Amino acid sequence: MSPSPMRAVVITESLTTPHLPDAFTGLPERRYPHDLDGHTPIEIIEVTVPADQAAARALDLARALKATLFYAHLIDQERMLIAFPDTVVTVERGDEDAIAHARAVGALFKIPDEQMRFAEMWHTDHPDAPAGTEAGA
Repeated sequence: MSPSPMRAVVITESLTTPHLPDAFTGLPERRYPHDLDGHTPIEIIEVTVPADQAAARALDLARALKATLFYAHLIDQERMLIAFPDTVVTVERGDEDAIAHARAVGALFKIPDEQMRFAEMWHTDHPDAPAGTEAGA
């Protein structure tokens, strides 16, 4: 059995250009509006990425992000690849040390701590959203 694909979650406004890197062309995607922290309107792009391409696509995203304030992530049932500007951090589900490390890296890029609730992302698409507004709710 092959590994399951990962779901990339990207804020359109986080990208240096208004589109995903070329390597994402042809991959299934979905776009929808979201209110960051319940009050800042943004667009979310979700892309299904084959497991064997996940690490390379995380690096592509890391190269495409604005220099501060944003990250993107790829997630499956057990692993998350968090793309910060020019940096990728791997977090295994339940690894609190890796989550703390990812949050410390994010702080270097001025990402608000409340927007890096990585441990919750296995249960809630957008833990920053007010109750009942996250995707799939």
